[in-house]
Amino acid sequence: MIALDSGLLALAANRFALEHARAATLLESLAEGDAPWALTWSGVHEFLGFVTHPHAVARVLGPREAWGFIEALTQSPSLHLLGPTERHATVCAEVLALAGPEAPGGLDPSFTTAVILREHGVREILSTDTGLARWRFLEVRDPLKAEGWTPTARPARRYRTLAGRKPRS
Repeated sequence: MIALDSGLLALAANRFALEHARAATLLESLAEGDAPWALTWSGVHEFLGFVTHPHAVARVLGPREAWGFIEALTQSPSLHLLGPTERHATVCAEVLALAGPEAPGGLDPSFTTAVILREHGVREILSTDTGLARWRFLEVRDPLKAEGWTPTARPARRYRTLAGRKPRS
């Protein structure tokens, strides 16, 4: 089973996002396919909070519209909605131990997602969030990256440089 994170859900729902078409195509292929896929309830909650927040996105969704998006996904027979189990406390302690005694930057929302996925034995997640890579038991794949992408590839220049001028040191 493969999981999908809240960021890709948000891109698929937001028609104005640059990566909307690719994220929506991915989501549709999962929802209409036979292969099992998963969303965590915590990821659903993150999605709802994000797309309805006026300072998070340019075009906010109303709560009913956002929930309607999720409700439509729940009609997919191959979707599994994952939440905490009776093993939650034990698995939470395991994942905390993997984070180390001094987790750099503290624990982010990926912690909750990682715990729930580990509880259910899910080892692969589709995500644009590079922070999920800290959880070594998860294979994180970014489906929106171009083919040939590697972590060591040089990023494209962010700013235009003027011809004949040297950048400041």
